[in-house]
Amino acid sequence: MNKVGFSIMSAVTASLAAVVFSIAPAAASTVNDGIYTAEQADAGKELYEQRCSACHNADFYRVALSNRNGQPLSWMFEEILVTMPADMPGSLSDPEYETIMAQILQLTGFPEGDEPLNYSNGSMENISIIPPSS
Repeated sequence: MNKVGFSIMSAVTASLAAVVFSIAPAAASTVNDGIYTAEQADAGKELYEQRCSACHNADFYRVALSNRNGQPLSWMFEEILVTMPADMPGSLSDPEYETIMAQILQLTGFPEGDEPLNYSNGSMENISIIPPSS
């Protein structure tokens, strides 16, 4: 192969590698990997108390999370988004639902981390639910 052909092949290979790495999914994690912030959970506490806690306590969510073992967190989030609160499904904003989800994770014993939980960026697709340890 001549130098020009080799240069073209190298450029094509480098371009393909760049495309593959730029569209590769984010690293998978679990709800046990610190996927929300303490501030986010604290922000969701009052909303959770007002809109959720009368019907759903921490034990309810421990069972719900255990029953969804291995599923993406986005599935549970979307279920809550379209069905809750029961008297006004979908009446909260995505950020409000995110804070409630963070509060649920905190209530069920999952650790907080450095980055807030975010539905709109698609990251919940790559977070697997695991059963709470308590």
